[in-house]
Amino acid sequence: MLDSFFGSFSAAVSFPEDQLRCLSALFLGYPLAFAFRLLPANNPNLKHIASVVTSFFLIVVVVNDLVGLMHLLGSSIAVWRIMGVVEGKWGPRLVFIGVMLHMSVSHLIRQFNDYRGYKLDHTGPQMILTMKLTSWAFNVYDGRRNPKELSRYQQEHAITTFPSLLHYLSYVFFFPAVLVGPSFEYMDYIRFIELSQFRDPKTGKIHWPAGRVMASMKSFFFSLIALASLATIGPKLDVLWTLSPAWRALPWVLRFGYVQLAAFAARFKYYAVWKMAEGACIMAGFGYNGQDPKTGESRWDATSNINVWAYETGESIKALADSWNMGTNKWLKHSVYFRVVSPGSKPGPLETFATFGVSAFWHGFYPGYYLMFASSAAALTAGKMLRSHLRPRFVSPTSGKTPAWYNIVGMLLTQSTINCLSVSFLLLTFTDSIEVWKNLYFVVHIGIAAVIVLVPVVFPVKRKSKKLQQETEKVKELAHNVAEEVATVAVGAAKEVLESTPASDKFKTL
Repeated sequence: MLDSFFGSFSAAVSFPEDQLRCLSALFLGYPLAFAFRLLPANNPNLKHIASVVTSFFLIVVVVNDLVGLMHLLGSSIAVWRIMGVVEGKWGPRLVFIGVMLHMSVSHLIRQFNDYRGYKLDHTGPQMILTMKLTSWAFNVYDGRRNPKELSRYQQEHAITTFPSLLHYLSYVFFFPAVLVGPSFEYMDYIRFIELSQFRDPKTGKIHWPAGRVMASMKSFFFSLIALASLATIGPKLDVLWTLSPAWRALPWVLRFGYVQLAAFAARFKYYAVWKMAEGACIMAGFGYNGQDPKTGESRWDATSNINVWAYETGESIKALADSWNMGTNKWLKHSVYFRVVSPGSKPGPLETFATFGVSAFWHGFYPGYYLMFASSAAALTAGKMLRSHLRPRFVSPTSGKTPAWYNIVGMLLTQSTINCLSVSFLLLTFTDSIEVWKNLYFVVHIGIAAVIVLVPVVFPVKRKSKKLQQETEKVKELAHNVAEEVATVAVGAAKEVLESTPASDKFKTL
């Protein structure tokens, strides 16, 4: 029945059936998430069952990918069994290697069968699954370690009690995020299911913060705008046109300008699906992130995968990286970057390039991915040099800020750099990527190399004198001692007040 419906609908609107099915599953996430929110708060197992069953329905019935579900389910159960048996550090290592290899095989099969194609299959959900499974494995391992060995983030997400298969699969197959993400930590999900962050510790009653439906609808309508933009602007700014003689015949400025617009237009598809999934997560009640310290309003951005405004106005490559695909960035940071750093040592360029390498490997095996991430790693290094060597010369000594013109120039350079580098991510092949960059005279790459080589020489970092450093340390120590003394006096005063106050008056005060 659904096959006939989607086939007819696809032909009527001239839209690929596989993408139509995926969008339909994302749309269905909203009413299903609304119903999920209404499930009894005191019955978490019912929520776990509903999450798993709903995902199976969306994948098998709506998306029509039973084979894909077998891949996802088989990989998930294997990881659960491995971490149940292997208790040492090799547990998460085996999981990381195993799921990355499994995903790599899927990438290669897709690449050989549909080279440079965009037909949707299980590799997309499997990429999300890979992040979940590896981070979950590390969290289980952290739960078996001495808490003193863990960072604050690792302590907050360590899994001290090995979960049942139902709880685990509910996390893996949380239906609003199963197709396109976002990825998130197991303990954050369990706290959401048990509603511990909304439960009054005294009465046990649930107090839902305001703004959930409004935040969900904002994401939903933004995704509709992105879809409309993709449908209207996308075909007119196809990046493949950069391979045509007509594009090469343009003046350099117009060639460069078209690349900027094409890269910008290509981002609409990511904005559309990510914001759609984010809105469904919020509708289910998942995504509360405390209150805004400035406005006091509830924030529902904990499951956000993209900060569109921050990305489009970012003034550095790091700012863009922090705003784009944030679930993946968090995974790369906590499951790759900080896992390869030796205890007691500071991360350096090697860890940066290793993280970018894993990110490229996670995306697949098209050469364009590796060109993009290698270039981005170099651009990130150049950005750090500019920040440490050049930026201090423009910081106002009174306000501690840089002038507006400096920020605008930084934004323009950053955006033009990432747009140019992302061409290889969109074109996928080595030959096409190099050809487009060659027709742009490798201006961005030459600029990156020039910054890395020349900036430390032309703008050396001004070192503080040894005397000034000693005086600074003395001031810091004095401030620390004063703060401790004030805290001690305050605590003592509080104790005296409490001890001198009758018990009945204490309760009145509370």
